[in-house]
Amino acid sequence: MAVRARSQGHLKSRVYSRNFSFEIGQPASFEEKDKYPSAMEYLLGALAGSLSTAFSTECAKDNLDVDDIEISLSGSLHNILAHLGMEEGDPSLSVIELKCFASTFDDEDKVREVWDRSVSRFPIAATLSKAVDLNITLALG
Repeated sequence: MAVRARSQGHLKSRVYSRNFSFEIGQPASFEEKDKYPSAMEYLLGALAGSLSTAFSTECAKDNLDVDDIEISLSGSLHNILAHLGMEEGDPSLSVIELKCFASTFDDEDKVREVWDRSVSRFPIAATLSKAVDLNITLALG
């Protein structure tokens, strides 16, 4: 896996990976609207999007009918003022709260086994769990 990025001026870079490219904005943003997603939004989006895809794929492999898979998550920084350059401190993520919502009429224990298997084999979650308090839950309905 390899990517490269090229600055395209203030608050914008273009990232290239394989046959894809995408624009990325500032490291983190707390504005209501921006022209480009922040790097933090891409990180959290990669976590949520790839886990929802992995879980859906694993359910299909086990012939489980699971619908409406949706992942909601939030992240908090240790010290937002350090990120903003207003004081010294740790600007890294302190916690990520991730909750997956899904609907199924299949055996919930089997679905939870597939969920646990999906999470345990998930590279992004495994990597982030070494650096941040990563709380992952599944809610079935």
